[in-house]
Amino acid sequence: MNVSPGRLMASRAALWVLGLSAAIPFAAFLAMRSVPGWDPVAMEPAGHFWIVSAAALLSGCIGTALALSVQSVRSTRTVYLALGFIAVALIFATHGLGTPGFIVPAGTYPYAVIISAGLSQTVGAIFIALSVTPTTWPLSRAVERHSTAILSAALVLLFGYLATMVWRPEIWDFIPRTKPWDTILASTTIALLGFAAWRYWRAWRLTELPGQIAMVAALGFLATAQVSMYYGELWHMSWWLYHLHLLVAFCVLIAGWAIEAARAKSLIVFSRAVELRDSLDHVHIGTAEELEALEAAVEAKDSYTRHHMGRVAEYVEAIAREMGLPEERVEVAVMAGRIHDVGKINVPDAVLLKPGRLTDQEFETMKHHAERGAHIASSSRVLKHVADVIKAHHERYSGGGYPAGLKGDQIPLEARIVAVADTFDALTSTRVYRPRRPWRDAVAELQRVAGTQLDPVCVEAFVRWLSRTGQLDSGCEQLAA
Repeated sequence: MNVSPGRLMASRAALWVLGLSAAIPFAAFLAMRSVPGWDPVAMEPAGHFWIVSAAALLSGCIGTALALSVQSVRSTRTVYLALGFIAVALIFATHGLGTPGFIVPAGTYPYAVIISAGLSQTVGAIFIALSVTPTTWPLSRAVERHSTAILSAALVLLFGYLATMVWRPEIWDFIPRTKPWDTILASTTIALLGFAAWRYWRAWRLTELPGQIAMVAALGFLATAQVSMYYGELWHMSWWLYHLHLLVAFCVLIAGWAIEAARAKSLIVFSRAVELRDSLDHVHIGTAEELEALEAAVEAKDSYTRHHMGRVAEYVEAIAREMGLPEERVEVAVMAGRIHDVGKINVPDAVLLKPGRLTDQEFETMKHHAERGAHIASSSRVLKHVADVIKAHHERYSGGGYPAGLKGDQIPLEARIVAVADTFDALTSTRVYRPRRPWRDAVAELQRVAGTQLDPVCVEAFVRWLSRTGQLDSGCEQLAA
């Protein structure tokens, strides 16, 4: 399955917008520092206090919203992301509180003003980078294993820093104030934010959610802010530029997340998308273990979906072998069956987990999961050959299905097999809105819709396998329990 021209254009357009968003402020900074008269003094302590306070407040709101979306401290990615923005808010707040003429006397520059701006960005970048560290990295395993201790220690240190910077700022006089040290901090922060932006960009390529691209843009603005923060001249426009960068970064992120929250009623999809990207990256030969890891990324959203996909894969293999398909086609069908609902990672929880009948609009939203699943599969070298099967598993044998309205032999045979297995497992599984049906009733329903919804040959092969192996009479319904 090839990438659609529309998606390719969207990716290129996003790259151009992101590139210009980084290049224009950087060019403005260079112009200010290079052209005489373009970097005037603007000594406005009151304006500084309120701008810094606004930026700290926005960052705190972002971190708090993320923290509230976490259902368990074991959701370490989201927790670290939330902590990153909370760290920026708390440390940057001391930068604002130290503005001369407010809490401290005019003309006095406490150390909080000097170091807190840069330190807030570095500490925040560390936690944001931890939130996207690949799960296979040794550091990632250690961080996840000791997450509670790390988070507790981090919060104690953050509030301790805030308190000491307000009442005893001289404690931090040991931190260097040299240009080489500034360069180290700026380079480290830019590298960490760039790494996180790259990880979120790759996740956005799977989900194409506005909140994810907003995160990439925000991290880009935060990274470019480091240049004017460390190398702009105090109280000159080149120095004020980084304050504007921070405000724009947080506003862009809040706007993107507001759109996502309105769509999905949740922000947790960001960490799920990164985990899905990780799982795809580690599918090398399509073994059962690799595909189970991919299923786990979807299970975080809906445990039924994962167990359902595993059972469907078992039924698919039975049908394909009963039909005498060659081994390579059996493998394609089984692989597609195991991940056929992976596109549901984009479906809002309010729709996916709704305990009742979907509205027409909600059903339209749900229908997109087939194409999204195909897109996700096509982004993996190992899985791209099953993309067309995943896309077509909701087509109807007589036509009128989705997404393309194919019928009969226009539908890949493997997709027709997945459709039979998918329907049977849906009928024999307990859902929030209805009890499971007995296997014999489910078989009768398959036979009723054979020739309209389902391929009659595939249905016949499945029923024959169930009868031949004694599945209907041996009490094996626990497979769907």
